[in-house]
Amino acid sequence: MDLNQLDIIVKNVPQTSARLETLLDLPADYQDEHFAQFTIGSHCLMVSDKALIPLEQFQSGIILHVQIEDVDGKYQALQAVGEAILNPPTKTDWGTYSLMVQGPEGIVLDFYQLQED
Repeated sequence: MDLNQLDIIVKNVPQTSARLETLLDLPADYQDEHFAQFTIGSHCLMVSDKALIPLEQFQSGIILHVQIEDVDGKYQALQAVGEAILNPPTKTDWGTYSLMVQGPEGIVLDFYQLQED
């Protein structure tokens, strides 16, 4: 078994894709008016405006956890471009150093690095 893709249904793919490119500092592998795809490590993050089944009845919060090497540097870079910081870099009880950022369409991004003992 290999969970290697996540597809988030959004209202505006071009706008969401542009925000993700800024937040992740990574260009989309592919994008058009209805679909965008990002390769992050061995995973594929997709954003679409349509699904094969109706999703209006489903509602959930989504947090994308992205491991990076320099949380403080990412914090400074995102502050410089005016991104909404939800929680500045914080040491967690579960061993990470974490920065929470408001992403597009209600998505939250957690940029984190593992804490050294």
